Amino acid sequence: MATPKHRWSRLLALGTVLSLGMWACGGEEPEAAPSSSDGGSSSSGGLDGLDGTDDDPGDFDACASTVVEGDRLPVQMYIMFDKSGSMLDDQKWAGATAALTAFFQDEDSAGLNVALRFFPDNEPQAGCNENACSVQACASPLVELGTLNALPAHSDPHQAALVEAVQSRTPGGQTPMYAALAGATDWARSHRTDDAKTVVVLVTDGEPNGCDESTAAIAGLASDAAAEGIFTYAIGMSGADITQLHQIANAGGTEQAFVVGTGTSIHKDLVAAFEDIGTSAPSCTMDVPAPSELGEEIEPGLVNVTFLTSPTANPRTLPRVDGPSDCDGSGGWYYDDPMAPTTIELCPASCDLVEDNKNGSLELVFGCKSVLK
Repeated sequence: MATPKHRWSRLLALGTVLSLGMWACGGEEPEAAPSSSDGGSSSSGGLDGLDGTDDDPGDFDACASTVVEGDRLPVQMYIMFDKSGSMLDDQKWAGATAALTAFFQDEDSAGLNVALRFFPDNEPQAGCNENACSVQACASPLVELGTLNALPAHSDPHQAALVEAVQSRTPGGQTPMYAALAGATDWARSHRTDDAKTVVVLVTDGEPNGCDESTAAIAGLASDAAAEGIFTYAIGMSGADITQLHQIANAGGTEQAFVVGTGTSIHKDLVAAFEDIGTSAPSCTMDVPAPSELGEEIEPGLVNVTFLTSPTANPRTLPRVDGPSDCDGSGGWYYDDPMAPTTIELCPASCDLVEDNKNGSLELVFGCKSVLK
């Protein structure tokens, strides 16, 4: 039984922003689909040039009726920031607080959902320190989760609260990294949603001091969170054990830690790290929009997914497969239910390469016969 056409009318009717992340595909690009006499594309139209030649940019000019560009998933982050006594050395605290303030006030941070906690620190709940090692205390943010906007601080209460919190802290104490990360990942579990990418950002200038100091145990916290779809990022400042932080980041699904320089580069490097984390929001699933009364009708067999590695790159087409069991190392996409699709899913091989193309984007092209594997 064919999928009802009205389910797809909205795809053409609205310039809607679909919930897509940055995508990538693996392996060779697919062959052009053959000519179709049933309203699909012809291979001499928009499917030429998919091998990287200049004959055609791969945008299906001859048959495409509408192209909809995908958007990135929103990011919600819990920043766990080290304020141990060693942060007073080498102007690290001054550089770090200036960088946090700049990041929160940057209009490019608009749309980010941020919660903030310092460690060791007894606010808002006592015990997030090297003596009590309270995971519950470390899971309680000093500034609760909220969304930044592009307005000045006086018009953005969340931005103002974050900046005030940064300026209110004074370094002191040791580095209870295990309790801090355990609390942060617990917080992330309670806030994780399929509609956003939930991340923990651990920033430190030292090695674990107090609580469980085992690198394997701390990395295990990140690994457990990653298994639940929560990413852990690590940012290491001067004095940190970078090898250890790389291990934590790798276990947390983010490959390796960011390394912040010293002196005047602290501010610049920290801001760059936070911006990178805030803009990487991979997603391997796209919701099919609800029906609409507007627009022309289109069949699920006349849908293609194209990937651009950068804004100036030629589109490459991901082939459609019948289902997850047909995915292989060359990547592709499939419908959750071909008879009544509600989502478009990316094959694992394509999903795994998402973070290697941070400037990439995905587009849906309607009106051309789907390119099949």
